[in-house]
Amino acid sequence: MKIATLPAFTLCSSTFGDMVHWDFSTSTGGEDASWISPTAVEPNANQFQFLYEITYVAVDVIFLGVVIGPVEVTGDIDSDLLFGFGTADGPAPIVLMNEPLVADADGDGDIDVAADFHMQINGKGYGQYDITNVSLGDVYVDTGWPFGWQYVQIDHIYMEGYMNITPIIIACPEDTNNDGFVNVTDVLNVIGNWGGSGMGDIDGSGVVDVSDLLAIVGAWGPC
Repeated sequence: MKIATLPAFTLCSSTFGDMVHWDFSTSTGGEDASWISPTAVEPNANQFQFLYEITYVAVDVIFLGVVIGPVEVTGDIDSDLLFGFGTADGPAPIVLMNEPLVADADGDGDIDVAADFHMQINGKGYGQYDITNVSLGDVYVDTGWPFGWQYVQIDHIYMEGYMNITPIIIACPEDTNNDGFVNVTDVLNVIGNWGGSGMGDIDGSGVVDVSDLLAIVGAWGPC
């Protein structure tokens, strides 16, 4: 689905649903991990306003056979991975984040942590967060007196955060120019953007095509 800028929906005759707030918490010791929200939003909304933030990242490490942690490392993570916002065209599923993390925290040329992060509103309207392809290595750190600098094994990763989701229903999506009528102007807008995306993509498929033209014909008249 296509991500739009926040002001985009203010130009339409829209109804905002109730914002849903989900707190999430996931952890992994090298296995795939997944979180699903306890509640859902309307999956067939025309658009979704979203904001997500990963507020806490921490690790356990093993040194001399002892598990130490969790040690917070949130400040060491790229902010582009921790925070995102915008609007996305519906219906669900909507991908909010699909990013790999590859980190060489000690700069020794070896990858210390790697994983793929995928955040979405799934097809049923539930928030979902998946961590896959996890690889936990070792990292060179100063353990203090008396051992000094040593390699320690990363044993576990912990992540916490939240999502705010607001579904948006456009009262008359077939009215592409928002003049209150579905008429020949809207047909011309579809023809003018044929094969593209954005204006005229009535069904949110990402492509302006015959199904959008038929939707306009079917809604002909005042909104």
